[in-house]
Parts: sequence; structure tokens; C-alpha cells
Amino acid sequence: MTNTHTTWTPQRLAEWERTRARGKRHFIWTHGVLKWGGFMFVFSTVVFQHQVFGDIFSTQGNLPFRLLLGASVWTFVGYLYGRSRWARNEQEYAKLKASRNNGTFVP
Repeated sequence: MTNTHTTWTPQRLAEWERTRARGKRHFIWTHGVLKWGGFMFVFSTVVFQHQVFGDIFSTQGNLPFRLLLGASVWTFVGYLYGRSRWARNEQEYAKLKASRNNGTFVP
């Protein structure tokens, strides 16, 4: 397992503390669903449209269904991704705070 303490710079630590203060729900929805899930929805839709229909603006096939399905899937996956990132960051943050309290802090 790699040493994650080296990736927690003072700037990253301060940013995580600000993000953490906004709450888990806010983080999951902004970072997981909107940023990551939203990006993946747009990216996968554009790639699919281009590969299948040769044009990203094509309305062939059942476009409303594909958009609704894609939005639903990427919302769910983005939510899971956001929860996972929150849990991982919280775990690393707890280890960092514990090492800081023990006097073994290595930024």
C-alpha cells in the first residue's frame, strides 16, 4: 500500500477541511453526481451518437429514451463515485489527523 500522507499537502488539507465543512451530501452531489456523473453522461452520449449515427446531433433512433436512460445511469454511478471518494478522503484525513496527534505527521 502506498503512503498517502505525502499527497496531503497543507493546501489540500485546508481544501478538504473547507469541503468537509459543507457536508457529505453536498460533496456527493457536486463532485460525484454533477461533476463526474455529468461529465461521463455528456462524454458517453457524444461518443455513442458519433459512433452509431456518425453525427453527435443526430435524432435518429429513440433519442429521448437514450438521454433519460443515460442521465439515470450516470446519476446513480456518480452518486456511488461521490460516496466512494468521500469515504476514501475521510479515511485518509482521519489517518493524517491521527499521525499529527501522535507527532508523526509527514506532509
